[in-house]
Amino acid sequence: MSPVPSLGTLYSNYDGLGLAELVRKGDVTPKELVESAIERIERLNPALNAVAHKMYHAARRAAENELSDGPFKGVPILLKDLLSWYGGERVTSGSRLFRDFVAPHDSEYVRRVRETGAIVVGKTNTPEFGLTP
Repeated sequence: MSPVPSLGTLYSNYDGLGLAELVRKGDVTPKELVESAIERIERLNPALNAVAHKMYHAARRAAENELSDGPFKGVPILLKDLLSWYGGERVTSGSRLFRDFVAPHDSEYVRRVRETGAIVVGKTNTPEFGLTP
């Protein structure tokens, strides 16, 4: 078995299924992956402005609890802030009109994403209502 790279380089060396396999083998924990993802978001997002809504508390909580044993168990992901209702979190669909709207429950898409074992760490920017000029 080859040694696992440092957490800082995991995202350069593994895809989502590879990261999930590391979790299954016990080489890394979901919490370690979440912290690595958060570190990268904090380092890169000021220049990219890709993550519009950070969900670090929810991600850390999810990483400490039992996850679904799906193909992406323990892998941090980002959702597009476009109809991705995650219960208790903001969803704006890129519109100021909905800046204070909090999803009352998970959408079917988010429910299915969570069933894969993935851990949502935030939501990315989107054009207003997903419309392009």
